[in-house]
Amino acid sequence: MRKYQQLALLLISCLSVGVLMMYKSENNRLKYVLKYVNFFGRNDAAVLRRIQNSTSAEDEELQSKWAFTKPLPVWQMIGDSFYAYSSFWKQKELAVGGEAHVIVVGKRGAVVDFRCSIDVGGRSVQGKFRFQRDAAEGVVDDKTSTFTNYNFFCQVSRNFGKPKYVSFSDTTSPIKRQVKLHLRHLKAAKTATKATTAAGPTLTEIPVRFPATICVDLVSFDVGSRFARNVDAMLQFFLFHQALGVEHFLIYNYDELPEQVLHLLERTKIHLYGLPFNFPFLQTNGTTTRIRQLLQTDCLLRNVNYASFALLLTPNELVYPNARFAGNVAKNSLQQQLRAYKSEIVRFELSTFAVCFDEHKKLLIDNVQYDPELKSKVLLYRLELPAAQLLLPTAKSFELPLSSGFAHRYVECQQVGADGLHDWRTGVREELMEHINQLRNEVDLLI
Repeated sequence: MRKYQQLALLLISCLSVGVLMMYKSENNRLKYVLKYVNFFGRNDAAVLRRIQNSTSAEDEELQSKWAFTKPLPVWQMIGDSFYAYSSFWKQKELAVGGEAHVIVVGKRGAVVDFRCSIDVGGRSVQGKFRFQRDAAEGVVDDKTSTFTNYNFFCQVSRNFGKPKYVSFSDTTSPIKRQVKLHLRHLKAAKTATKATTAAGPTLTEIPVRFPATICVDLVSFDVGSRFARNVDAMLQFFLFHQALGVEHFLIYNYDELPEQVLHLLERTKIHLYGLPFNFPFLQTNGTTTRIRQLLQTDCLLRNVNYASFALLLTPNELVYPNARFAGNVAKNSLQQQLRAYKSEIVRFELSTFAVCFDEHKKLLIDNVQYDPELKSKVLLYRLELPAAQLLLPTAKSFELPLSSGFAHRYVECQQVGADGLHDWRTGVREELMEHINQLRNEVDLLI
């Protein structure tokens, strides 16, 4: 009997040890899980904060994408001989009503006779149609181009609400139909910020502008050139301007940007916005100026109220101002310097050097020889004036001195003029060269 009792005690002891080991194992596993999850501790709060911050960053990027690309511009037929690219709505500030502004090209010599209307909440409101030929018409490319640039307008004299579409009907067409175009509203970008009042904290909206944006012209740019095939050169266009404080690039003909460049730019904080440009007419060397003017108009209207300054550049054009763009408008920022000029000045002209491109040099700034006989200008637009004033033919310009900055256009120097090549550094002040060398060193670390 005693032997059976001892055997039972032994079995109970073994069972107890087994249960104890099982609970110990489960306890260790539970501790391991709680260590990395900790639903009720600081770790969970940190995870939630990271998720919230990530969501906020994604929302901010999505909002900026909508601000620049919605609605997406595309050339579409609005008449037998006319095509529209992008449409903008401007509400009048000191009077009732508003006006739609549409960028249009038409077959050369075609008769312009349209009717227009504004769509507000499904209701069609008849508008007053008028048009303007581009300011450069009659001056450039008259003999070579097969198209004419226009600005179409549709005006209403009452406030009917927030319009979504503008419609055009070509009265000269045998087929009577209305073509609807999505409207992009010209309004200031807003952001919510906390303000404290007697009743407690509230949310208010204040205008927000990016320091500067760059519109990239891949329409007239020679994508078959040695510069375009050089990945480092194309990459430096974005990195140099990012070092100046420009992080937002609107790229026309986005599909022409090399995939390798896109993959490398994904690692940076640069924001790219792709805009199609399915131009309906034949493009030649003689039509470059007209097409650039179309891009310039869309670029300015697309950026107005969202950026303080804007440029239209091809990837082989780099600007070297004497200071960086700055969002906080520091005393030494380029924004603050240019605001010292009269407010009616719309654009600033930068002296541009046609610098010989050597693909064996690692950095573009190391190319120092330029052809003085190849002259051009790069324009820096100030967008702090109403949109209508930016596009006026009489808009005032000011040529900045070389001490304030300049631009480089990198070209292939195959046929040099009789004056030979010069060194662009000879006319640059020492403090500006120090600033440029600082930018050079920053980009050198990234290439």
